[in-house]
Amino acid sequence: MTIHTGNHNLTSRQTFSSDLQATVVVNATAADVSLPDVTIPSGSIPEGATFVRVIAAVSWRKSVESSVGANAVNVAQNIQVRDDTPGTYVDAINIPDNSLAHASEGIEGGFMLVGDENLVTTVDGEDTYNFKWELADVDGASLTFHDWQCHLIVDYS
Repeated sequence: MTIHTGNHNLTSRQTFSSDLQATVVVNATAADVSLPDVTIPSGSIPEGATFVRVIAAVSWRKSVESSVGANAVNVAQNIQVRDDTPGTYVDAINIPDNSLAHASEGIEGGFMLVGDENLVTTVDGEDTYNFKWELADVDGASLTFHDWQCHLIVDYS
């Protein structure tokens, strides 16, 4: 057995979530879609803590395809986040082309997408952060996501 006694940075993790948004509709014409804001409330992070890693996630209860044919994301897209000052939007969650596929008039169960982009230079403290789906676009007429929620997962030391 080996015992490591070096200086280790132990981190804590908290997840902050938006209010539910009843629906998010993505149509066949590429357009930015506003998503609910996430607030990291004052006093929720210990004083003097440093953000080490921040990732974004989104979730929904169900999604409904309303076209006559099969449907999916049309070209690679991104969920983006910014500081509400307003700051510059940065990519948080990459959504590949043809993902979130649905059969014709299909209803799919909810899901969670978790990003792998470290947002620590954008999400840097207790504040409100805006989310959007940049140039959201699907192959069919539309996809409707029900009970959508955005999340920030913050690791700090």
